[in-house]
Amino acid sequence: MMVDLAIVGAGPAGMAAAALAAKLGLDTLLIDEQEGPGGQIYRAIERADTTGLSPLGADYLAGQPLVAALRASGARYRPATTVWHIDADGMLSLASNGASDTVDARRILLATGAIERPVPIPGWILPGVMTAGAAQILLKTADLVPDGRVVLAGQGPLLYLAALQLARAGAPPAALLETTPHENYHAALRKLGGVWAGRHALAKGLGWLLSLRRAGVPVRRGVRGLRAIGREQVERVIWDGGEIAADHLFLHEGVIPNTQISLALQLD
Repeated sequence: MMVDLAIVGAGPAGMAAAALAAKLGLDTLLIDEQEGPGGQIYRAIERADTTGLSPLGADYLAGQPLVAALRASGARYRPATTVWHIDADGMLSLASNGASDTVDARRILLATGAIERPVPIPGWILPGVMTAGAAQILLKTADLVPDGRVVLAGQGPLLYLAALQLARAGAPPAALLETTPHENYHAALRKLGGVWAGRHALAKGLGWLLSLRRAGVPVRRGVRGLRAIGREQVERVIWDGGEIAADHLFLHEGVIPNTQISLALQLD
C-alpha cells in the first residue's frame, strides 16, 4: 500500500496533523501503538466522562474535539500497531495482531511525543514505587486510584497535575515533595519579563497550587536525598531532614522527547 503521508504517533500533534492532511486531500495513514487515539496526555479520551465531571479536569477533556476531528477527517488510522523499522526509501515495517506488513509513504511525519525522564533513587524497585505518569494511566484507562497513603515526589507541572487529579478522584496524596533545586527558582526570576506572554499558563499553575491547598495536600520544597524504604514494599519515604509513611510513591522528574525512531534513523 502506498500513501501520501504516514504519521507515527496518535497524540495531540499526530491527530491534528492527520486531520489537517486529510482535509487538504492527502492520502493519510496514522499509526499508533496504543489501542485508541490520544497519546499519553489524552490516553483513553474516548471513554472519558463527557459530563465535565471527570477528575482529570478540563485540560484532559480538551482532547475530545481532536479525536472527533480525526474520526471525521477520513484519514486512515491503525491503532495497536508497532513501527519496528523504517527504510530510507519510505517503507515502514509494521506489526499488529501477531502479523507483519509494510506500507510505503511518500512522506513520513514523526509525532512520537515525550516520555517521563527516568531518574532512579534508592529503593525505586520496591513494589509501590512507580512514575506519576503510570499512576495517571491507571486512572485514565481503568478509573483506578491507589489504596493507602500516597506520596508524590519530583518536579515539573505534571507532578502537581497528577496530585490534583488524585485528589479530585478521592485519593488525595499525603504529601507532595518538590525536588526542584533552589537555583532553578533564581534562574526563573531572571525571566520575569516574559510573565505576560505566559500569563495563562502561570494562572493555571497557581490555580493548581490553590486547589491542592484546599484539598489539604501539603507541599514540601527543597527536598534532597530522596529514597524509598521498605522490606516487601515501600513503607516510608525518607529525605534529608525528614520522612513520611507511605504505601505508594509516585516519582516524576519531567519529560524528555521520545526520540527512539529519529535516533535509529540518525536524523539530526
